Amino acid sequence: MNTLTIATVALLLACACRERGQWHSWLGTTGARVLFWGFPVGAVSYALTGAAWPSMASGALAYVGMAVIPHGAGQNLAVAWSGPVDDGLAGINRAERMGYMATAWAARMWLIALPLAPEHPAALWLPIIGAWAAVAYLLGLYLPVFHWRLTCATEWGEFLTGLGVGAALAGAL
Repeated sequence: MNTLTIATVALLLACACRERGQWHSWLGTTGARVLFWGFPVGAVSYALTGAAWPSMASGALAYVGMAVIPHGAGQNLAVAWSGPVDDGLAGINRAERMGYMATAWAARMWLIALPLAPEHPAALWLPIIGAWAAVAYLLGLYLPVFHWRLTCATEWGEFLTGLGVGAALAGAL
């Protein structure tokens, strides 16, 4: 895969990952996950492989991963997680949150990789990107905020995670 393709896919999925995390009153959470995550992952997979069914399955499983594997307890590394006091999660430390985030993203990437792996065995390496997700959210703490779409550390974490996912997916396919 050439460097321009990898960079383009990385930037596309960085924007998609960030946008699926954004609140869209006209679309809702489910619609955003489909339109801004499942569809782009499937479309990129198809563009890189030309295989329709595995790519559609990969996109569908990308949505499923976002829908059923929660990561809210781990995403905000800047402040203590503010869950109900009686649930045992309030105040979990940063290292635990990063581990939680890495695990959630590793599982999500495993789902994306499954339909692609028979023809592209390198896709089985995609779950490693879970470790990058934790680092991406940590890096977000140190990046400047903007007035639109990158307004806090968590939004930077989403963007940087998508950047890593895109580069890994393009590299594997």
